[in-house]
Amino acid sequence: MVANQMLHDLYPESITIAEDVSGMPALCVPLSLGGLGFDYRLAMAIPDMWIKILKEQQDEEWDIGNICFTLTNRRHGEKTIAYAESHDQA
Repeated sequence: MVANQMLHDLYPESITIAEDVSGMPALCVPLSLGGLGFDYRLAMAIPDMWIKILKEQQDEEWDIGNICFTLTNRRHGEKTIAYAESHDQA
């Protein structure tokens, strides 16, 4: 994406973050390697998981394996931002 390259050229300290649920593989790959050039992607499944767990399950029913999977489910080397709540849940 040309905007990401322009921002990084004009403001080298800038960080771009993609809010994307498509799972697009090249979202955080540099433009020079054929990607879109975002620095980070939001881990969109995490806040949805927390809302579902907190609304529908007692503490002792939490599936720790599923929580660990959701928190670590990303491509190797892809920088993601994990967060607990978004504007969708607020």
